Amino acid sequence: MRQCASIISLGLVAVASSVAAQSPMPHAGAIAPIHTTMKDLHAHGGVPRGWKFLLPPGDPAAGRQVFASMKCFECHEIKGEAFPPGDRKPGPELTGMGAHHPVEYFAESILNPNRVIVDGAGYTGPDGLSKMPEYADTMTLRQLVDVVAYLKSLTRGGADHRGPDHAGHHAGDSTKMDHSMGMK
Repeated sequence: MRQCASIISLGLVAVASSVAAQSPMPHAGAIAPIHTTMKDLHAHGGVPRGWKFLLPPGDPAAGRQVFASMKCFECHEIKGEAFPPGDRKPGPELTGMGAHHPVEYFAESILNPNRVIVDGAGYTGPDGLSKMPEYADTMTLRQLVDVVAYLKSLTRGGADHRGPDHAGHHAGDSTKMDHSMGMK
């Protein structure tokens, strides 16, 4: 399983840049290329200095279509969005989630839902693993990039999911947490 996840991760990294190069994606800004030498790559653990995996930007409107066509709404409610009626299964509500998580977290949650397991009624099976299916074999990279862009666009409404240390403070507040002294 771990080897499979590593292969998927490597494949995603390798293909993500080719996805971005093969077709234009509407986005606010381009991801700047990193130039390096093979010597520097090897000197820094095989990645450029300061490198972090970045998902290419996607199209939120196309992502909403993916969300609907793959019936994600059957488990995930998004207040204010109209999806076909039907029986709903329990899953985390996604209203406002774009304000709480980076795109890489959304991508990993879709491709490897057991990486981070949300504890809560109906979210896990008897084995303690996530009930969310894996989409690594059924979702194209284009669909992944676009549905992640859609989830990231969901920034309004929803509960404050940051926990008791942030009670009364909402995403976008300029209040910063000083872990040694409380709110600052």
